[in-house]
Amino acid sequence: MKLKIPILPFSIEVVRHKKKQVPAKLPIKDHVDVFRDYDKIFCIGFGKTGTTSMAKLLLKFGFSLGNQAVAEVLAEDWSIHKRVERIISFCYTADAFQDAPFGYPGLYRELDKAFPRSKFILTVRDSPEQWFDSLVRFHTKMFSSDKSRPPDEEDKRNALYRYKGFMLQSARNNWDYPNVPMYDEKEYKQRYSNHNDDIRAYFKDRPDDFIEINVGHKRDFKRLCAFLKVTTKLQDFPWENKT
Repeated sequence: MKLKIPILPFSIEVVRHKKKQVPAKLPIKDHVDVFRDYDKIFCIGFGKTGTTSMAKLLLKFGFSLGNQAVAEVLAEDWSIHKRVERIISFCYTADAFQDAPFGYPGLYRELDKAFPRSKFILTVRDSPEQWFDSLVRFHTKMFSSDKSRPPDEEDKRNALYRYKGFMLQSARNNWDYPNVPMYDEKEYKQRYSNHNDDIRAYFKDRPDDFIEINVGHKRDFKRLCAFLKVTTKLQDFPWENKT
């Protein structure tokens, strides 16, 4: 069955196939073997918790990765309307998914229902303060017209990321701007902590389906490999998007 997903200003076509038996041992690359007995991989941590590093690592492991530009345009379906149909359809296009909208609060529950044989990875930083500082530095570097301060409303309105105005709309959708001031430290850190706590509570009795990792901790690399049933010569996480 072919399903077209309308996404302005473009669309993607998803081809659904009947589910096939996954081989018990799937050789991916010369230096990687994956004993894959699961369906999808979802990285459900907030942005700026190592999601880009995770994306690069999963590609090295041989998994196909969802198109991030398409996923981010679909993100409003969940953040505003709490609709999941197009996001679920999009998940048939690849093996693994990260960043927006997969790290949005509550969406992991719908993904778990739709893909019950999947792995969920919560990426975190050492503290809410470290996460917030990284977010502000990155947004200042990327979007601010004055590098001595974070981007303001006008900066985000004019930012050309994805499409003009996308970043301002994202601030409204995800951070309740202007009701919550842009980069309100207390509110942002509280939402980060609440998201992580909600995920931990949801998966608390499911160690085979869920893992929490910090890409800044080398010891977590081996834990992640065991969780995904990966054998590799790699020793540590790649470090991507270092602010």
